[in-house]
Amino acid sequence: MRSLSALVAVFLTTAAPLPALAAAPAPVHAEDVRGARDYADLPRLEGARIRAWRQLSVAEITLPTAAVSEGAATEDAHRIQGQISHLDYVVRPAVAPIDMARHYEEALREGGYETVFACTGIARCGSGMSALILLSDAVAPAGFADGVFNDQVRVIVARKGSTWVLLHMTRGPDRSLVYQAVIEGARELD
Repeated sequence: MRSLSALVAVFLTTAAPLPALAAAPAPVHAEDVRGARDYADLPRLEGARIRAWRQLSVAEITLPTAAVSEGAATEDAHRIQGQISHLDYVVRPAVAPIDMARHYEEALREGGYETVFACTGIARCGSGMSALILLSDAVAPAGFADGVFNDQVRVIVARKGSTWVLLHMTRGPDRSLVYQAVIEGARELD
């Protein structure tokens, strides 16, 4: 029979290398909706929980790449198809939208993403931006994301290869909200 130290030595020499451990899936949080997981490149904000989650193997989505006027068509948008993960986070206590944006901008930069479009407030995002993202069913599934409509909105659309990310962030009186869509294996539609 082998000694404990010999068994430990065998385990340590045959175990997975440390970099493989870094690629492990994000931890599951007990307060999240069942089955939900963070996207590996976008760590959640402190105090956030996933209120809704849906993953579609192949679907279409419209990503705005310019301000969206109320009731206007989205000429400045990319219609893409791919595997889409929708996540709806609620953050309590509320976090300032600028702090949310900084958190995600840093994560995207570290992950090698290029920002395609970003805006702050209704004047720059357009009066129809939040409605397009949260209510139209062209971005978030109908009834999926919690929404607070105010001038504290921030939107980021970023891309790395065939992966696209859309973030819609806003703050309400008692909570902050982040809707996130990640599209993997994306291909642009006409």
